[in-house]
Amino acid sequence: MPNIRNTIAVALSLLALAACGTTKLFVDQPRVTVVDAPQADARQAMGVLFGSMTSPFTVQLCEADLASKECTKDTKGIAATGMGGLFLPLHLYVKGIDVKRQHQSVDGLAFDASLHVTVDAISPLCGTVGGKIVFRENNTVTVQLRNFYCNWMVIGNVIVNADLSIDSINVQDKVITGFYKLTFHGTGNAAGSGYYKAVLAPRPT
Repeated sequence: MPNIRNTIAVALSLLALAACGTTKLFVDQPRVTVVDAPQADARQAMGVLFGSMTSPFTVQLCEADLASKECTKDTKGIAATGMGGLFLPLHLYVKGIDVKRQHQSVDGLAFDASLHVTVDAISPLCGTVGGKIVFRENNTVTVQLRNFYCNWMVIGNVIVNADLSIDSINVQDKVITGFYKLTFHGTGNAAGSGYYKAVLAPRPT
């Protein structure tokens, strides 16, 4: 009997691991290209881009093709997959960020935001999320949303982290692209990574 229990436990663990996504596609600190101002550095370009936006505004997100930098067909946003509860499959999508306020921080820009998130077509309660845009001396930049709390009625409480590195900035079109990774842990666990496109736009009234 103990051997059977152990076998079942191992099988279930392997099933859970197989169902979870991966963060292996994330590229940290890629080289940044400013499309419409090749001589500008990342800090200058992001400063002009975000400085041109009046809060509140929205950042629309999609899964994108690395070669064309355009949204993939039928994209629901950037994604993570995993398991929750009694091995319930989870599919999390983040399709947008509503920036409520932004201000300078020690290593870049900081902002308060709310997220457009669905987990299997149900929107969890995430409240206000604190994020920051980190500029580095090697002319790389990353948007970070760290350790924010979400509650989803089917699964319960989870802690979510998101990193979006940036490889291109188009100030005029208000577009950035790059690599992302998403993770959440708690009563559900999931991960995901890939390439994204983000478009900044005034929030619809």
